[in-house]
Amino acid sequence: MIRYCVNCDAERNLREERRRQSLVVKGDRIEFAAPVLVCEDCGETVAEPGYDDAVLQTAYDLYRERHGLLTSSKIVELRQRYAFSQRALCRLLGWGEVTIQRYEKGVIQDRAHDEVLRSLRDPRRVLELLDGDSDKLTPSERERYRERAQAILEQERSAWLLREVEGVLRYRVPDLYNGFRDFDLDRFIAVVLWFATYVERLSKTKLAKLLWLADFKNFRDHGVSITGATYARLPFGPMPDQFQLLLGLAVEAGAIMLVEESFGEYIGEVVQSLKSADDAAFEEGELAALEFVLTKFGQYSAKELSELSHKEDAWRNRAQGELISYDEAKGMRILDLSSLPNSSQQGRGHDKEE
Repeated sequence: MIRYCVNCDAERNLREERRRQSLVVKGDRIEFAAPVLVCEDCGETVAEPGYDDAVLQTAYDLYRERHGLLTSSKIVELRQRYAFSQRALCRLLGWGEVTIQRYEKGVIQDRAHDEVLRSLRDPRRVLELLDGDSDKLTPSERERYRERAQAILEQERSAWLLREVEGVLRYRVPDLYNGFRDFDLDRFIAVVLWFATYVERLSKTKLAKLLWLADFKNFRDHGVSITGATYARLPFGPMPDQFQLLLGLAVEAGAIMLVEESFGEYIGEVVQSLKSADDAAFEEGELAALEFVLTKFGQYSAKELSELSHKEDAWRNRAQGELISYDEAKGMRILDLSSLPNSSQQGRGHDKEE
């Protein structure tokens, strides 16, 4: 690069170097290394607007970090998170129309404005502002930004739920209570979707029993569960730990929907698939266990499956809420084809919900 060097008073070749800089920003001395242009003849730095602006930006951002303020890049990131234009965000906040532009270019915001900007990390706060004064944005702008904020809120809620359930269900190493497999939410949802696809009018109680039977069948045959779920004794039979939360995550994932239906004198929720089951998600032995459970128990009502589960030592020998060891699978009579009565309901039983 050739530029005019003031020290040499002539055009010279310049090279880029990183050199220590020391600037005073609002009374604070900020020291840092930054790229500058250096004359190859005299070794002095040469002023260049682009480089000088970058040095100032770095100094201002270091000052911000030192005093706990959002950096200019964080302000840009926060605005773009909701796809706000600079002026639209200013209008929403009731600020001058160039305020955000100045902050993004390096001007240091005051503490009050910084706290307002930080509050926008929460999409609920953005929704509150959008639902406020109606004259700050056009109706189309308001609707567009509201949809964006709502989508972020739902996404973060799903992520929070996922962290919660993984924190609860991944606390243990593989053992006899999870079938020697770490809990796998994707696998769990895949099994839920599989049964929801092939079982007509699938109540939550019946689904819980089918999940239990499939996991324990696979463990008995292959020494490992399919999902890594833990199961506890509850009044209507074995139930996956955190079952309601897990079903909620399956709904959030778009795999299933829960629909209220009447079961005689009771109202319960039916699990309906929103996608096609994917056999490729399972190993051959796992698919065989699922097919076994579907063929053998698909036409039983939730009530019949609950009654059958109550005859098993796996349920009878546990206190209410106690986890059931997969080691019980080897003695489960319900998994033996020859020991079961015929279903009287043919898959249309009055399933009583938990």
